Amino acid sequence: MDYQPAKKFERVNIEIINTCNLKCSFCPVPGRESTQMTAERFAQLAKSLAGITKEVVLHLLGEPLSHPDLDGILRAATDVSLPINIVTNGVLLSGDRVDLVLRPIVRQVSISLQSYGNNFPTQDPTLYVERVKRFTDRALTERPDLYLNLRFWDIEGSKNYETNHNHGLRDVLATVYGFSWADVTVDVRRRKNHRLTGRLYLHFDSRFIWPDSANEIMQTKGFCHGLTGHFGIHADGTVVPCCLDHNGDMPLGNAFTQSIGEVLSSPRAVAMREGFARGELVEDLCKRCGYISRFKQTERSGGREVAQ
Repeated sequence: MDYQPAKKFERVNIEIINTCNLKCSFCPVPGRESTQMTAERFAQLAKSLAGITKEVVLHLLGEPLSHPDLDGILRAATDVSLPINIVTNGVLLSGDRVDLVLRPIVRQVSISLQSYGNNFPTQDPTLYVERVKRFTDRALTERPDLYLNLRFWDIEGSKNYETNHNHGLRDVLATVYGFSWADVTVDVRRRKNHRLTGRLYLHFDSRFIWPDSANEIMQTKGFCHGLTGHFGIHADGTVVPCCLDHNGDMPLGNAFTQSIGEVLSSPRAVAMREGFARGELVEDLCKRCGYISRFKQTERSGGREVAQ
């Protein structure tokens, strides 16, 4: 019998293209053939996902704004009223890309600012930040309902965001947006956001170790929201339990040739889901994941998982 979730997934990550215009040290290099998903394939997925997920995030690997038919992708989502969340490095956020991103079907845009500093550490980031600012200014005017996250996901530790590697970028950002870093207080274990205005936020998170078969085993017990809160689909249709399975080391099936319910009810998917429910990591890759350690101290309260 096909798997039917008790409630909607929080998100499904769909990789519409697995190549990127930047090379960031914190992102893994995919060991897969360069692939992009056609709008027709995406439309097929959108129809099957519309009833089981709250939104689709255009993110796993790759830069979604570089997809040659982003228009078709967003039209397909609009046709089935499937909200879209876009994660981008912001380098291509100009011209017709902005018009596309501001369409009503897009619910949230997250701009990974740390990507610029990581790729161009000696360059003046002013033009880049001003491009981002033009976009967010227009979004705040035309789409005040649109959530905007300016990401710094390279903090070393939970509280001290000043230890990240984008000092020049941070200074320019404060100047262009007109705020003081002295007023920004975060602790990524409890509150990761700092609101600038409207639905525009600074968003912080710490570095983590991507799961890889070459990593040492980090834990054998633990919990993850994979397959209960979210799952991912690669550009070639391969379904994976989470967005960190960048090479498809834990393939559950293929969404282009099988129904989503069939894939999610496969023996491997069931074993993983039941293992997480028991606090056991049944997959070797999960044991070698640095992100899953964030859920180590997890308790069940009223039937829901509460990370401490």
